[in-house]
Amino acid sequence: MPPRTSRRRAGLRPGTPGTLARSLAALAGAGLALTALTGCGDTDPAGQAPPPAAAEAGAKVDESKWPKATPETGLARGLVLPLQQYMQTYKDSVVIERAARTLQTQCMADFGFTVVFPPVGTNPPPNADDANMSRRYGISDRETAEKYGFGIPPDTVEHPPPPKLTAAAVAVLTGRKGLDPRAEPAPATYRGKKIPKDGCQGSSFDRIGARIDFGLSSRLDHDSLVKSQETPVVQAAVKAWSGCMKKKGYAVADPYAAIDLVPRVEGAETSPKEISAAVADIDCKKETDLVRVWHRAETAIQTLQVERNQLALQQLKEKNAHAVKAAEAALRG
Repeated sequence: MPPRTSRRRAGLRPGTPGTLARSLAALAGAGLALTALTGCGDTDPAGQAPPPAAAEAGAKVDESKWPKATPETGLARGLVLPLQQYMQTYKDSVVIERAARTLQTQCMADFGFTVVFPPVGTNPPPNADDANMSRRYGISDRETAEKYGFGIPPDTVEHPPPPKLTAAAVAVLTGRKGLDPRAEPAPATYRGKKIPKDGCQGSSFDRIGARIDFGLSSRLDHDSLVKSQETPVVQAAVKAWSGCMKKKGYAVADPYAAIDLVPRVEGAETSPKEISAAVADIDCKKETDLVRVWHRAETAIQTLQVERNQLALQQLKEKNAHAVKAAEAALRG
């Protein structure tokens, strides 16, 4: 498996169960990084009267830039894995978070705070779910590689700076004395009014029924990728790919290591050398049919995983569907 830092740079799946985007519904965050993610603004009633409600921060949500669970281009086009139906997609998480923020705004208003959230969905992750099919077996889209090498398209959206939170607002919103999830609990009440468990943030997810633990599907997904690499058919295909790369002048053992063929300076433009290496990577995958060979092997592994964990996985799927419906209902008012 490649170094975690390199895989993150390329948008490859992190290799650890779950991501922040996928765990919004589980409140893996009572630990959400609020100053960076939720962007709340407030006025402390202890200081001055709340100002008129501000307009929602103005970044537009371009859903066309959201990652697709099923790739629409490249060598992984149309490929899906059995476990994907038991994962939460980015689209699901956006619906849930939108509803949660609406409920949080209402809850905070009950305590005298005016809260303004930026639009949800303006900063999508590179993968739509934990499977990350477009880069699961390394990069697979030649057009993207011709522009960004092993990297991902840059974020071009201007994100509004998050307003600062007063200590009182943090306590009411999170139920803690700080934004850090390890911060000690806040007092049980604010100005004589009881703060909900885990603050307005926690109560919003509870009302939607969105505290869902996706650890099982994430763990199985990770295990299947590891086990698939140990199958003879995948090892043979990887060896063939490595041989193809050697003919093109690149000594590399597996697709995950290809990202380190050309050193990259963070923040710098993609170099022609990196683009050449990335294109060679994809051309060799096409020549050896590596992506589809690997996908078939992993599909067989995941099919067995689903059979052995059918009840738990089905319950997970139903909980997620219920949370999405509840969120949609909350948004309709």
